[in-house]
Order: sequence, then structure tokens, then C-alpha cells
Amino acid sequence: MKLFYKIDSIITKYNILILLIVVLQSTNIISFAQEKSFENSNFVLDFEMNNYSMDDVKEHFFTTYPHNDPTEGDVVYDRVRWENKDLIQLNNEEGLFLYIKKREADSNFDSFRLTSKSYYNLYSDEHKIMFVFKGKLPSGNSVWPAWWLNGGREAEWLYEAENILMEDSDLDLFSGVGEFYNTSSQVNSTDWPGAGEIDIIENINGQKLIHNTIHACPSMCDSEWNGDGEIINCANAKDGDPNAGCSGAPYEVDSPEGTFVCILAKSSIQFYYWPNFANVRYDGGPLSDNPDYTIWDKKYLKNEVLLRETDAECDDELHQDWQCSTCSESTSCSFVNMKMIFNITLCGKWAGLQFDDSETPLQNCKKFVSEEGREMINNQFMKIEYVAVREI
Repeated sequence: MKLFYKIDSIITKYNILILLIVVLQSTNIISFAQEKSFENSNFVLDFEMNNYSMDDVKEHFFTTYPHNDPTEGDVVYDRVRWENKDLIQLNNEEGLFLYIKKREADSNFDSFRLTSKSYYNLYSDEHKIMFVFKGKLPSGNSVWPAWWLNGGREAEWLYEAENILMEDSDLDLFSGVGEFYNTSSQVNSTDWPGAGEIDIIENINGQKLIHNTIHACPSMCDSEWNGDGEIINCANAKDGDPNAGCSGAPYEVDSPEGTFVCILAKSSIQFYYWPNFANVRYDGGPLSDNPDYTIWDKKYLKNEVLLRETDAECDDELHQDWQCSTCSESTSCSFVNMKMIFNITLCGKWAGLQFDDSETPLQNCKKFVSEEGREMINNQFMKIEYVAVREI
């Protein structure tokens, strides 16, 4: 009898505890059961094959960036300041359309910068993470679209700071507050390049070239691209650019659209590309339920970089004080807490400086954006037909 009494007592106490939890949750006193981990959260958004709502998009991405453009482009990413409220449009069975539109208040353009809420880390030498994007990029003079990964270690970036929320409305509080280089938020980490950056797609000025680049601290990584035997530091400082990064060979495309894949591993990164007409949904293909990169035709592998530890250090003559400061603890070849970003900017530090062969390319780019190129640029868009992250 005593045994049954104890069991009955335990069950009663357990039921009371469950009831208490339900009541407390309903009054928002506790919410631990509703918390979601945003580290290494795999997901698939297949806009061609499924119907979604904007809530599905916002489950995985912040859709505003309330800071000024770190590349100094002629765009506004902050939705509070947007004149155009229809920059992001979801058309089911077609894709997510992300527009750039002219402003009347100034010569800049409203643009978008999507940042994934999840961040990604490698846990072992065997662990790999696959990032997949199928869609279309805009193209033209001054235009600089990108799909890339950026890391950070700050509390805001990792949602460890006080009063951190996961909605765009929380980011609105940063509108007009500080500069990108001194204002940390859920979508902005001021310790760049201390956790690394991987550029999977960059295209500028209407060129039919896709660029793959890595940015890191001098003390993080050396690299060897495509087995060419040349060892390049992934800060690779050059005159006028304290972090030019290390890059593979740009590859040519008929148009900037198709399927792009980045496979991140501890000691290597692979960059794949299939043109728009290619079959990518076959069994084991990049858009299949179970992608198997070991069976992919090597002609689709456009760049492969082998990562090596380095004994390089910050150099006062090559690097700036802020760079060496953010790199003080980055002494191994690790890309950490990587978030996925989609954006379009105009001109800026790269497309602007490569706009033409004159002595004033950036000024000429800005003039083009504000005058003759204004209508050409207006309503250009990036289309996301499929985006996914998988651990393999």
C-alpha cells in the first residue's frame, strides 16, 4: 500500500507541476519551452514547389538592416527609412522577389539586406555544412548583388545580450542610432573580420563574372586555391585595402542566374554552379531531398580552396589599428557563427571603384546612379527560387 501511495503521490505532484507550467506559459511568466535554438538550424524554402507566407520567410530571416551600408553604397537598407514599402514580394510557385527602388528624397535607392536568424558552426574535422541558392541576380552598371556568409562573436549577434528579440520591429529601435562599425545588433557585428567572411556570389557592373572570396584576419588562414600551389593569406593586404581577402578565379556565366552551392568544411570550401537550364532536382542533386555532392559532375565545381593554419600576424604597415584589434583573439583557421546574407548595393567600395577606367570611377558611378542610370536600376530585383542549409 505504501508503494502505491508513493507512486500516486508522485503522479499527482507531476500533474500539478505540468498544470503550473501550462498556466505560467499562458501568462508569459515563463517561456523556456517555446525557445528555439538558432545555432545550426537546417531549413529549406523551396518557393518553386511550395506555397509559403511572409511569416515563413521571417521565421528564418531578418528583412531589415537598420544601419548604414558598410560598403558605403548608395542604398538604404533600413525599412524605417524606406519610401517604398513593397521591396519584398512573395509570389508562390515563382519565388521571393527582392527589389531595389529609387527614392525621391535623395539620389539613393531603397534596397534590401536579408540576414539569416540562424548562425552556423563546424564541430569536427568531418562535419560539413551545405548552403544552396537557386535564383536570379540583377545585373548592370553600378549594381553589386551578393550572397555571402558573415561571422561574429558579439552577444547581440548570438542573441545573448539583454532584451534581445527576434523580430524586425526590434531592429527598428536601431534606426538612426550609431554607425555600423560601432553599433552591434542581431544583424551587425562590429568585430569584422575576426570571425571570418565567405563570399559565395558577388557580381559587379554587369560583368558576366562570379567572384568567390574569403576575408579573414591575417593570423587566421592561409589558402591554396584550385591546387595551384600558391599560398595566399586570407587577409591578403594590398595598397588601399587592409583586407582584400583571398580569392579564387572568377568564373564566367551567360547570365547571373542558376543554382549556387557552398560546402563549408574545416579545412576546405567548395563553390559549385549550375546554369539556369540544368537539372538540379535529380536524386542526389543539389535541390533533391538528399543532396550527395560526391556524385556531382566536377565541371560544376568552380572553385575549391584548401585552408591552412598560418603564422602571419597583423602588420602595422599593411593593416589598420581597428583590424588588428578585432583580430587579437583570432589565431586559428576557423569561421564561426556564420549567418547567411542576401543584398544588393550600388557603387560602394568595390563596384564604384571598378566602375570605369577613369581617374574618378567612384564619382562617375554615383553620377550614373543619380542621373542616366536611375531608371535602368529602378525595379531591378533578386529572385530567390530556393534556399536551404543542410548539415552533411
